[in-house]
Amino acid sequence: MTKLTSKPILKKASGILAQEFAMPKDIAWAWVTLLLSQEEQKRDSEEKRYARIAEFEAWITELNLPADPKNPESGAVSPEAVKNSARNVFEWPHEYIFDEPVAAKHPDSKVTYGDTITKPILDAIKDAGGSDDRLALITILEGYAKEGKEPFANVTSEGIEWKGSNWSEGDKFNLLTIKTLNNRLANLKKRGLI
Repeated sequence: MTKLTSKPILKKASGILAQEFAMPKDIAWAWVTLLLSQEEQKRDSEEKRYARIAEFEAWITELNLPADPKNPESGAVSPEAVKNSARNVFEWPHEYIFDEPVAAKHPDSKVTYGDTITKPILDAIKDAGGSDDRLALITILEGYAKEGKEPFANVTSEGIEWKGSNWSEGDKFNLLTIKTLNNRLANLKKRGLI
């Protein structure tokens, strides 16, 4: 059986979530696949995975999201609208997990990341003396947000709000919580950045 973390599977899943419209079942499959790929490598049973996919699919179907105007009968909906609805209910997988880390060609050349939150997290780890203690890092990141550092917007009771790379005035913010920080740290470890 192909491993969930194999590149072609992750690419296919991210491709589905990047489309303008996709079927709820496909969105649910992609979502669960990406979330599981970010968790520690404990194998979930197939039925547990299918149950999660079914749960997400049912939730997506109940949202009454914008359907594909070119093909309203297909039942395809907008993954972007699902993502916005999911923001405070479920966790949405991080898009940046497919960007290859950019190798710095020269000590002074700037490394760029696939999203705006990776650098502040790496800075916070540096400020914490290399520690990946979640609570310490959240406290440091909240400090950055209060200082008005980019990409942060606000500190709320739910977590730290931050602006994605394509954010513009009026858009929803992304949310950084202990749980999403945990996943991001796991990804950074996987990519050899920490």
